Amino acid sequence: MNNIFSSIDRHFTFQDGFLPIKILAGERAFEMIAPQRTSMIFGITDAPWSAAAYQVNELLVQLESNLNEWDLIAIAASGRARLVRHNAVVYELQCTIPPDVTGLHSNFFYRCPECNGHIYECTHLLISDRDRHEPSPSGRIPSEVTTCPECGGPIQSLGPGVSFCLDCDWECGLAPIN
Repeated sequence: MNNIFSSIDRHFTFQDGFLPIKILAGERAFEMIAPQRTSMIFGITDAPWSAAAYQVNELLVQLESNLNEWDLIAIAASGRARLVRHNAVVYELQCTIPPDVTGLHSNFFYRCPECNGHIYECTHLLISDRDRHEPSPSGRIPSEVTTCPECGGPIQSLGPGVSFCLDCDWECGLAPIN
């Protein structure tokens, strides 16, 4: 997990410039990052003598019991969030998590809004390279064609979490027209 971060000017960044100010970490990830801490440990969890949070320079690292033990969620000041697995696989979450959140009460971040599958079993939110998330030269988001769950026809993707079937009325993530 350490290889996804680079320490630059007292901050942690991802290779594509994503700059988290807070990390919500599963138990093992929390313990693995702990030797890098630069602040006093503060807060106590339900487990006796267990730290709830610490800082690594300007990055707040907080224990999150709703995450798998080796996973972490990196949160930027804007609320953009990424789920990071211990094998350095990174998922761009399609939800906003305020950096001042003190704890998550759900595991919604493990579900893909595009296919409703477990995030580890789909590729919709997977960050494999930078080009995938940059607009094409024409200014449009590259489309991904998959199979419609209702009729088996091709699906046109308009962006993360927004797609429709080219053969029937099935759609996902589109607001109804009133």
